[in-house]
Amino acid sequence: MEELNVLYQFDNNYAPYAGISILSLFENNKGIKHLNVYCAAMGVDGRNTALLNETASKYGRNITYVDVRRAVEQMQRIHVGSWNGSVATWLKIFVLENFIGKMDSLLYIDSDTLVQGGLDGLYNFDFEGKAAACVLDSLYSLGFWHCDRLQMQKDRHYYNAGVVFFNLAYFGIHREAYAEMIGCLKKNVWKYLANEQDLLNEFFCGKIKRLGPEYNFQGIHLMYSDKAYFRMRRRGDYYLENEVAGARGKIKILHFFRVLGDYPWAEGNCHPAQEEFQRWKQISLWQGEPDIRKKRGVVFRAERLLYRVLPEKLFLRLFWCITNGMDRIRNRKAHAAAGRAREG
Repeated sequence: MEELNVLYQFDNNYAPYAGISILSLFENNKGIKHLNVYCAAMGVDGRNTALLNETASKYGRNITYVDVRRAVEQMQRIHVGSWNGSVATWLKIFVLENFIGKMDSLLYIDSDTLVQGGLDGLYNFDFEGKAAACVLDSLYSLGFWHCDRLQMQKDRHYYNAGVVFFNLAYFGIHREAYAEMIGCLKKNVWKYLANEQDLLNEFFCGKIKRLGPEYNFQGIHLMYSDKAYFRMRRRGDYYLENEVAGARGKIKILHFFRVLGDYPWAEGNCHPAQEEFQRWKQISLWQGEPDIRKKRGVVFRAERLLYRVLPEKLFLRLFWCITNGMDRIRNRKAHAAAGRAREG
């Protein structure tokens, strides 16, 4: 049967952006007869829930809400890290077991996305026996040291977790895999600076199939020309320049990323996807949602200024130095905190 199962995760703050992404999913995949959308929604209010359901109803679709209470309890016990002040980024890991044995595959899509093309190419996808399929992370290719930090030796590829196509049949065959993944998280939660993305890359090292970049076309490729990006690329384990250029013309899922500290829904942002996001917002049920007002720190204000005045190559080099340096500092602090915890 031609069926696609899709999972979103979000809290109430991200519910409008998830709703806009779901709208784009429905609009650009009208030809998929069996399109099943599941939402792991944490603390979402009645208004946003009603708007989500109304969006689905307009396309003759339904949304199934996943019970996240047990997942939230598990996250609290393990003390998982947060992203943008919320632990919702971990929900996909903890609700995954609800789907094992009930379907063969599950496509997870971040809320900060727009689905811009048909996803029917994922019908009968050949995982080649691997646990999941993902798109390589565009920032790691610039030289960030995630694989070194996680001590990944077997496979030096680092994938972005904004879009994860889970092979649930793998978990049916390897019945111990899910429990072992949670065990790995409990043991190593202190070192996962990129949260569940680090966990997936470390635990499933060598067991992730590479998707084409069009399935998670990342914001940095909107910020810079391919020429500028590949001039700065420091690692060989990424797509070829012509693969990224080809994906640009057939984007399936656009992943905004935070650009210069902002998403395209922040007030006064200079995100390269701002116009595209606003176009979809205006045809959504959240068109009246105000842009988010935020206080930008000194680092982000300086970064925005330099982005406007410096040549692409120079800014990219500076961006890499600052971000990589901050990541190393965070890693040292995490190691120190873990050491103190063991001694205590």
